[in-house]
Amino acid sequence: MTMPRTHIFARLAWLLLAALPVMVFAQNPSADSLGQLLAAHPAGDTLRVNLLTDFAWEIIENEPEKAESRLREAIALSEKLDFEKGEAAAWNALGVVEELRGEYETAIQHYQKALAIRQKLGDVRGVAALFNNIGNAHESIGEFELALQNHLENLRMVEQLNDTLRIARAQYNIGVVHEELGDYPEAAEHINEYRFFVESRGDREGMVKAYTMLGNIRFELEMKPQALKWYRQALRLCEQLGDPVELAQAHNNLGNLLDEMDSTQAAIGHYLRAWEIRKGMDDEAGIAEIFNNLGDAHKHLQQYEQAMHYLRQSLQIREKMGDRSGLIEVYNTLGDVLYGQGKLDEAMQYVKKYFDLAQTLGDEKFVQKGYKDFAKLYAAKGDWKTAFEYRVQYDELRYKRLDENRAKDFERKEVLFSDRKKQLDIERTQNELAQRDADLARSAARQNALIGGAIALALLALLLYNRNRLRAKANRDLAAKNEAIERERQRADDLLTNILPAATAAELKQHNHVQPVRYESVTVMFTDFKSFTTIAEGLSPEALVAELDECFRMFDHTIERHGIEKIKTIGDAYMCAGGLPIPNDTHALDVVSAALELQASLQAHATQKRAAGLPFFEMRIGIHTGPVVAGVVGAKKFAYDIWGDTVNTAARMETGSEPGRVNISETTYELVRHRFQCTFRGRMPAKNKGEIAMYFVEG
Repeated sequence: MTMPRTHIFARLAWLLLAALPVMVFAQNPSADSLGQLLAAHPAGDTLRVNLLTDFAWEIIENEPEKAESRLREAIALSEKLDFEKGEAAAWNALGVVEELRGEYETAIQHYQKALAIRQKLGDVRGVAALFNNIGNAHESIGEFELALQNHLENLRMVEQLNDTLRIARAQYNIGVVHEELGDYPEAAEHINEYRFFVESRGDREGMVKAYTMLGNIRFELEMKPQALKWYRQALRLCEQLGDPVELAQAHNNLGNLLDEMDSTQAAIGHYLRAWEIRKGMDDEAGIAEIFNNLGDAHKHLQQYEQAMHYLRQSLQIREKMGDRSGLIEVYNTLGDVLYGQGKLDEAMQYVKKYFDLAQTLGDEKFVQKGYKDFAKLYAAKGDWKTAFEYRVQYDELRYKRLDENRAKDFERKEVLFSDRKKQLDIERTQNELAQRDADLARSAARQNALIGGAIALALLALLLYNRNRLRAKANRDLAAKNEAIERERQRADDLLTNILPAATAAELKQHNHVQPVRYESVTVMFTDFKSFTTIAEGLSPEALVAELDECFRMFDHTIERHGIEKIKTIGDAYMCAGGLPIPNDTHALDVVSAALELQASLQAHATQKRAAGLPFFEMRIGIHTGPVVAGVVGAKKFAYDIWGDTVNTAARMETGSEPGRVNISETTYELVRHRFQCTFRGRMPAKNKGEIAMYFVEG
């Protein structure tokens, strides 16, 4: 399943609009008319330069080679005439030609030539447009820090021009780059600025883009109910607008989300609607993507023959198109389907295919997936030595990519810091000018005071007296502020230790970052309420939040008594872990004990609610034991979190549980069977995990 990137289409449309030159004529003539004008005006003057550039814009999408020829003629003539404005316009248009060809590095070089000329001419609006174009080109080749830097420059300049339309578009572009970088709060902030603008203008096309991006951000943050809300709003607008491209993408987005929410049948319905639309458009690339998504969805339902049917069609299209990145995705899904069918040798062939392609293309994400799939397949074949070797390579690449992501995060913060520093320099200069004016005014006042003689001396004495009084008051105020600051600092420390383990909080304060720590054995617990969405629809938002707060406070007290670390809540789900941040040997017993107590407490709570005729929650609990990596992520609103296959397996144990029951894996069972009575459930299917041995804890 591929996450949508609908902003690429919007960006290309804006590129063509924002870069268009001011036309020489009141009405924009057709390419034929411009061609006739060019033939009738052979003179080498500035009018011909403008005609050449305007003609190139008319044919830029359908005849890029011819457009390039006309633009280079315009550049040569502009240099001969020393017509810098015309030269800048031609270089800018030539950059767009290269972007349409996918030659982004060359496009950036052309844009920078146009930028230098427009900066020399003092053309603020033209300079702003070029910063926008350069930012878009950097984004297209994954240079997101440089893209962000250029988009911020564009925003600053269009704010000076008070150009509200371009301000809104700059906010959208900045939000898109932040989303690519994983800076989801910053991305949402900028996209919401864009959303307010398009909603105020009734711009439904813009609203679709805003709602889709807000859905993408919530999807990435695992805020699936909120993502569903935004995706549905985008779909409703697309249905009104009738734009087949946007409508197909909206159905695809909803399909991706619903598949992740275990509503796979509903997801398939949206995929099929997207397929019908793209089939009518003869959009082969889009059809291939939908077929791959349909194959992935049927894989989740363990309908392997149907999955293979769609995946073979996707494979056929992508082979014909030479879409190597798309082939990686299809090979990966085919390997998963064949593994699910127990066809290990065939699955191995497809894993090798996508692994080799990923290495050729430098796609480290799928190289990492390849190591993991090799380890899984060799383990299934009983070749534990080879499986272990691939697992080691998987872990090494995973940590290497984590380190690279931290380095990129540092670069991004440097870009934001540099931008803030420029603002501070401007403010400092303004303050210095204001201070200079104030000094001049004081000098004039002193000169007048000297002329006053005795009166001036009396006034000076009075002034000194008042200054001493003010200084004493200022000292008292400063002491009071210092006390308030110390109280706030203590409050901040208390808040930090409330959201992070004490040792982690101390490391964060001392070094401004936290090194990830690997724990070889911890026990992870997930809880989730049955039919939460149905119950939530019958409650007011205030009542729903109050009910969740009451339940989660009870959970917090229980796990604290058992020495368990709360990790996070995600909607109605609750996640905690035993055995960290301070390792111990009792974590499995602690977590299972706490789980039984949580179920008992919630059932007692439900009995009271049932007697009062009020809605009540029933809960599934899943537990698994294994290795994890723990650390702190984010630059703001710090969050202590854990990662690893152990976490995914614990989540699958919760999904495979039943209301009112505690479902544990075989690994956890081996650690607690001497203390707790358990019932073997057999090997149960788990999403993306195959079959896993599961046990219900009876008491």
